Amino acid sequence: MDSTPNEQPEESPKPRKSPGNPVITIAIILVAGLLITRMIAGNGTAPNPEFMPTTTDLASMSFQGDKPIVAVVTADWCGPCQELKRTTLSDERVRDLLARDSQAVMIDGTDTKIAMPTLQQLGVRAFPSTVVLRNGRPVAMLEGYADADKYLAWLDSQI
Repeated sequence: MDSTPNEQPEESPKPRKSPGNPVITIAIILVAGLLITRMIAGNGTAPNPEFMPTTTDLASMSFQGDKPIVAVVTADWCGPCQELKRTTLSDERVRDLLARDSQAVMIDGTDTKIAMPTLQQLGVRAFPSTVVLRNGRPVAMLEGYADADKYLAWLDSQI
């Protein structure tokens, strides 16, 4: 009798499966890198424009005169909202038009539970949103980010 343990025949290595489309893998790595870079760089919350009061409750604000109300709805966690504040709302032409022809207010939708009554009143479905109100009722809405030129053209047509 042979006292050597039963030897198993050596299995040949199995071919490795391809990790998938290399373009998708590279894209995922790039996006992850950009997100990490943004977090580290502190490219966070932009300051609210000084010329606009900020609230979570539109009903608590008092407005006078015939000028329409322009409610700009943003949230701290919303990247396009921060870009809107950093670029479009800091553009001198946008500031001048809002100050001259409207009653502008910033609606803070960061905590949606607190802001929900106002968000529902305005019909907001996306961040950022800019809503024009006349006689307390929404009459026009621009959803999403818009650069200063597009924002001005839209505002001009609505107020």
